[in-house]
Amino acid sequence: MSERATSTKSKLTILETVYPPISNQEAVWLQNDPEVEALFRQSDFYVIAGRAEAKYLNLVIDPDTYVITFDFAIGDDFRDPVEIRIRDLPAVGLSEAESFWIEAGEKGIRVWDGPIGELGSNVLEWFTTEKLIWNRSRGRAGIQRFDRYREAATYDLLYVGIAKVGDSFDRLISNGHKARTAILGNEPQRYPGARVTDEIYLFLFNVQPLIMTTFEPEHDFEKEDFSGAYDHKRIVADAEKAFVSLLKPDYNVVRFASYPKGTDGLYGSDFVRYGYAICEAVSFDTPHGRIRGSRDAATGFITNDADSIFIEGNTVKLFVSGVDFPADPPLAATDAASQDNQKEEKQGVYDQSRFRMASMGAAYPCARHPVQQPVQRPERLGRLSNQP
Repeated sequence: MSERATSTKSKLTILETVYPPISNQEAVWLQNDPEVEALFRQSDFYVIAGRAEAKYLNLVIDPDTYVITFDFAIGDDFRDPVEIRIRDLPAVGLSEAESFWIEAGEKGIRVWDGPIGELGSNVLEWFTTEKLIWNRSRGRAGIQRFDRYREAATYDLLYVGIAKVGDSFDRLISNGHKARTAILGNEPQRYPGARVTDEIYLFLFNVQPLIMTTFEPEHDFEKEDFSGAYDHKRIVADAEKAFVSLLKPDYNVVRFASYPKGTDGLYGSDFVRYGYAICEAVSFDTPHGRIRGSRDAATGFITNDADSIFIEGNTVKLFVSGVDFPADPPLAATDAASQDNQKEEKQGVYDQSRFRMASMGAAYPCARHPVQQPVQRPERLGRLSNQP
């Protein structure tokens, strides 16, 4: 007769990006940046996804109010107004510069502490389209409106992969990757005139397990191991199988039909139940299903708006927020107070000498205090709007 178990072990693994999502083209530009590489190497679980290219349309920069306004646009159907309040941006507030220069165009915005591109000038803040979504989901000060950012972060899930050895930088970025190449060669344009390389996005996730153990009163704690040790790569391998077996992304040739059974995952481990959820305001769609993540802008924690995958024994189930359990109530139009996220500062590492931003428009100097004269525009960058 076997002894009755006096403890129950379970696990919830949270997936969080180590860097803002980047297009395939941006990955090429960034792969030789050592600071960005260091962040990429914190990941060993990654997603390749597709969506029509986003752009900033109707850009206006007001030098009197220090506000940039534009429409965040995806294809012909999605438009959402955005305001960037320059003086409220964290790095601008910390800067001792007396004036700032704004570089803006369809694909990005940069705030400089000196003349654009000149020796001694530095980029204080930068927003590619995907980083703007990423920053907005984290409640970054200075970003206003953009209330539909969660909707903007909806992608077609094309491939889920892991680094069984090493990290996502080696597996996905620096070396040839078969699925990434196949996607670039086979995916159709999602919008007329777009380049496929600008419509394919890479998400590099860090896998963070939360392990919980409950004990019966009669449990013998003298024999208990409280070291907290676990096999990280087994959790990563199991996470890949969970997502692929349920969502069946088009470019995952192996679908793990026998999951949760397997030799390198968590099947047969001491976890009675275990699950996975995405701590990002993002949705991934396939013809076989959808999984949505969530993130509280004020705390950085996952919320009840996130779907989750749970496994118990031989049973695997996708729990859908608002269907299988209550979703969080709708947020107010003005999002929660901005989050003082220490990780965000290093995740936003940006080296202007290594990153080329396509389709940049005109540059406008913005004084720290209200200017009395019309703002001068560098002629070499052309005119962006009809502002005086």
